[in-house]
Amino acid sequence: MSKKIMGLVLILCAVLALLFIGIPGLSGMVGTEDPVPPSIPPTRSPGITDVPETPVSPPTNATGITEEQAKAIAIDAFPEIIGTDTAEVRLIDQPYSRRSWEVDDFSADTDVPGARTAQAWIDIGTGEIYQFAVHAGKKGRPVDPAITMEEACAIADRYVENWSGGEPLELLVKRYDDEESALSGTVAGAYSIRYGRLIRGVPCTEDGPAVEVDAVTGEICRYDSVRETDETECRVAADPSISSTRAEEILKTHLQETYGDLPGLIIHSTVLRWAIPRAYPDYPDGVPLVWRIYFDDDHYRSLTCPQTTVAEIDAHTGEVLACYYQPDAT
Repeated sequence: MSKKIMGLVLILCAVLALLFIGIPGLSGMVGTEDPVPPSIPPTRSPGITDVPETPVSPPTNATGITEEQAKAIAIDAFPEIIGTDTAEVRLIDQPYSRRSWEVDDFSADTDVPGARTAQAWIDIGTGEIYQFAVHAGKKGRPVDPAITMEEACAIADRYVENWSGGEPLELLVKRYDDEESALSGTVAGAYSIRYGRLIRGVPCTEDGPAVEVDAVTGEICRYDSVRETDETECRVAADPSISSTRAEEILKTHLQETYGDLPGLIIHSTVLRWAIPRAYPDYPDGVPLVWRIYFDDDHYRSLTCPQTTVAEIDAHTGEVLACYYQPDAT
């Protein structure tokens, strides 16, 4: 009798294990804390072999462009880099990601001066290339940029005019980054320039185009556009009810009550923004207007890669809607 009972128990355990394995995403849910999943699919590097041998097709009930149409769009945009026989295509269809085709061509040898590879993400519904990246080798690149930040911004301004369609944009970020490699050392990199889409005079946290301008050639080597905020959902007043100073005081009180003293706490900037809509799906008045506060402390500055973190304070109620500080960040 005991052997029969033991056998039944083993069978039951096996069935439960199979059920657990068969539930998509169940094992990955444990410990997930990020409330704002990224909207941009991660960039793959040459050599990644996760592309199926059989091309992935959209579900039969899906509408929009086909894999072959997406491939043709990418080839037309980058005829000197993406080839008919060398391009790889995969479907991007994940939560919080734009449903799209990713077209890659990593066939070129970037150790050869002038050789380039490229990636393009194409919206399945519209056929729009909403993101692309062109990668060039570092061999033979000069150490110093050949164009200035002002010239790079002018190039970016002209490029994003088509994206905006007359909508007002605000320049939010402009930054220059060198490139590093074990073989070439430090060489000239790219200028990163990001714009915020304005709704009633206030920039969106995420909406807007971002470009990278090659600091040697002046070419656009990376582009990304996000447009997720429905203007009709920005229903609260665009003028904040509390000041930025008051928002900073609220944050300091929150940090003190939650984590105690944070040695070396520094607030670097406080900016008014429309929040990312998907971050607050239950907010009663559509899209929140927030004070985004960027800060760090001695702990964050002591990390191998020093960083800042951010908190969001409701610009009307003063509620701490989000705080991404992690005392155990590594």
